[in-house]
Amino acid sequence: MQAWLILALAALVAGCVPVDRDPARDIIGVSAATGNGTDDAAAQQLLALKASQICTVPGYDVQKKDIEPAEDKQQIVDCQLRCEPYTAMTPVRF
Repeated sequence: MQAWLILALAALVAGCVPVDRDPARDIIGVSAATGNGTDDAAAQQLLALKASQICTVPGYDVQKKDIEPAEDKQQIVDCQLRCEPYTAMTPVRF
């Protein structure tokens, strides 16, 4: 019984430890192919869908957006984004 109590207490304390974030490693890229400028709205919706699947609840900030040429008069829209931190990941102030 005493071992379970110590284990439960250790698990509770471990859940309260803040997690450090490395800003250099938390940028994620999403991309979508567009036509010759006619499908820009559809590409933006696809990019937003992909970004919302990766960065779920708190959202994201777009860090950089590039448009690269591709074959057959198409373009590739590439966005680099950073997910907002979860509120549960911020340290608890006592």
